Amino acid sequence: MTLLSLPLELLQQIAACVETVHRPSLCAFSLTSKACHGASAFLIFWQINITIHHREGLRRDVDRLVEALSRTDSARHVQRISIRGALRLNAKKMDDDEEAAYQPSLEQMMIDEEPTRSLRRYVVYDEPVIQKSSEDDLAWAPVVSLLRAIPHLKDLVYDCRSQIPPSLLSALREQHPQCRLHHLTFRFRTLLWGDPYPYEMELATFPSLYRVKLTCAWRDTDGDDDFNLEAMMELVAGLAPNLKEVIVLDLHPIGSWHYYRPRESWKGLPGFTGKAMGSLTSLSLKGFPPQKFPTLLQNWARHTDFACLRHLAICNSGLSGEAMEWVAQNHSFPRLRTLIVHLTRDDRYHERPHYSENAISFFQAFESLEELSIHGPIDSHIMDAILSQHGQTLKKLSLRPFEELMDYDHGRDRRDIPMEFTKDHILQIQAQCLVLEELAIPVKRNKSSASEVEMYRCFNEIKSLRFLFLILDCSNLRVCRDSTYNPQFNKEDQKPVDDRYLLKRGTIKETFINCAVDEALARSIWKTISQNKRGRQLERLKLWTKGGGEYGGSAYRSFSEVVRNLSRSWLIERVPRDDQEDITVRELGQHEREANDLEERRLEKGRDHVPNAWRVFRTIWPCKEGSKDWRDDWSSFPLQV
Repeated sequence: MTLLSLPLELLQQIAACVETVHRPSLCAFSLTSKACHGASAFLIFWQINITIHHREGLRRDVDRLVEALSRTDSARHVQRISIRGALRLNAKKMDDDEEAAYQPSLEQMMIDEEPTRSLRRYVVYDEPVIQKSSEDDLAWAPVVSLLRAIPHLKDLVYDCRSQIPPSLLSALREQHPQCRLHHLTFRFRTLLWGDPYPYEMELATFPSLYRVKLTCAWRDTDGDDDFNLEAMMELVAGLAPNLKEVIVLDLHPIGSWHYYRPRESWKGLPGFTGKAMGSLTSLSLKGFPPQKFPTLLQNWARHTDFACLRHLAICNSGLSGEAMEWVAQNHSFPRLRTLIVHLTRDDRYHERPHYSENAISFFQAFESLEELSIHGPIDSHIMDAILSQHGQTLKKLSLRPFEELMDYDHGRDRRDIPMEFTKDHILQIQAQCLVLEELAIPVKRNKSSASEVEMYRCFNEIKSLRFLFLILDCSNLRVCRDSTYNPQFNKEDQKPVDDRYLLKRGTIKETFINCAVDEALARSIWKTISQNKRGRQLERLKLWTKGGGEYGGSAYRSFSEVVRNLSRSWLIERVPRDDQEDITVRELGQHEREANDLEERRLEKGRDHVPNAWRVFRTIWPCKEGSKDWRDDWSSFPLQV
């Protein structure tokens, strides 16, 4: 039987497998024949992405899209449209453009995180409310026409910085009443004048509103109080009947601290009675300072039933031990399957001797989780409790131990060192997490030694593991925090780098060697893990090199440009074919690194390198013949296999 003679249902199943394993190959599959095109069209066209830059470009792009859908008879396959960018006819480019506010490549490196952009300018009333049939509204006519040409739209994702136009809202109401609206730039702009303008209330209470992302602040740059958080809680509690997922990003905008007056009282949204209770399935709270917990959670608990939550994220801030204890004692989350949480000792002013016990109680308060991500202070006792409670059901696990880096914080002499994972810890994960498919964990770099290689080999024992994210940790906080730390180097490397610091030449040499992660080393780590792996094949490995030059609060920054160049990060993916073992290797953040290198070269002209650090570098990597730049002279130390 030939491929073309297979029934449509079987061809569709083949297309679905191709799309799952390697989506770029789906287009090639669809071009092989009319039958394959018909079987794969619903996968190719199910989602449409539109990025808006200006009015003329929007019309041109949508016209081409409509023509393609018509030519291939594929409008019936479109189920999701995502719109990004901004459409402002007369406004100048904003100084706080969110595209520029992101740190380079952060989204490539991190999991479930985004920058809080805490120091950017932010004002509640940044632009007037868009009016029906205005020029701003009519500019969206191409998108409105597209919505009318699509018969079965299920999701509209709106991620534009400009407000949703009335014409687009009307098209959704009339043409797609069952379509879910995901509004990722939601905000009331007119709370400053009491009741919001009628159109803002219409948008906020729109029956199709399913998911929102809100950026807000306690007070904005202009000194105006921002009550968007309070308004969002009231929307959840009945005013937005089908709202199920909420993301709140708390900002700390520049200039807001200049206004010392007491905050005004919140008067409430029109129509809010306080009698209803929301039923959110997903709640993400990002950027709130630790001292706002548990009050913040208590306020949310009055507006939505935590028993309905399936996803909870508390990020870019931190739950203290006391807050975790309060949550464990006062709330239950019987349906929760995904937990993403940042933790903090919160011990700047007071000792917190029961932090570990409180954290254990917190994680034991949840039913069996399927996805868990933790960033913050972790110890072996906390890890034991997590794996005992959730190991059997975890499919995704991210553990990122962290401790405050400042040595002296409000009079406190910090000696905390982040937990370092050992071979036994990895084997513990392997033994208790039998269905684990995705793992993110730090590995301490140790000059590519045999003990480091043994750590990598441990991962091939995790049978279900398909995706691995290794944080290659090059820090050494023991230098400043462990009074017993006294490494013995050879005579020359025993010399101090600088009389003001405790660093020895040998310590800096170790830092340089550990940070040096080139493509050859990345490939070698992949081979060590994937070779002879038990169970499922490893499909993706992400390596993030970080921590170089961190020795505690007294970091020695004079060689930071060397550390930045050496500390490269990589994404390695298996080519999805059974008859070969090919992989693709890509450096993450390469564009930003090369731009930074170019700037550093410009600054280096006419000035000498820092003598001590430079001599250390050259003892490891002497200048190559014909070399014009030190960046071309280094290479990573091979694994001691």
